[in-house]
Amino acid sequence: METAEKIKLALSEKKKRNEEESDELDLASLNITEIKKISKKTLIEGIIRPRLNEIFSMVKIELERQGIANRIPSGAVVTGGGAETAGVIDSAKRVLSVPVRVGVPRGVGGLIDDVITPSFSTCVGLLLYGAKALPAENLTSFSKKVKLPSSGMFGKLIDSIKNLLP
Repeated sequence: METAEKIKLALSEKKKRNEEESDELDLASLNITEIKKISKKTLIEGIIRPRLNEIFSMVKIELERQGIANRIPSGAVVTGGGAETAGVIDSAKRVLSVPVRVGVPRGVGGLIDDVITPSFSTCVGLLLYGAKALPAENLTSFSKKVKLPSSGMFGKLIDSIKNLLP
């Protein structure tokens, strides 16, 4: 599983935009010793895309089972670390037949750029949801544009997240 995660991150949409495109992925640079190099096209077309299609087919079946497949004309939002997988948006659009976008935390200030990514959107969303449940006097740092406080419970959580980042 660790090998799959390394490959997924190396082929992520963010990396694809930021790096020179090469047809081969050097697995040695990812500390993967089983194979030295592999074609990106082989990985994407032969392994990643079929798995994405399988996942979104299961999502579609569940939406149909719940009777809501035709009630999402505005589309779907893909979030979490998998949202940066190469080809995820195309696969989701093709299988679900609705518009699809990647969800990222919005309207939150005071966070480093690495935390404002699809990988942390659930965490940030839960923080915001929990903050709304707190009494107003505990939210002196929250304004119309939410800014997470740098001290207290939220500050400790943000510091913990920062410590996890490379």
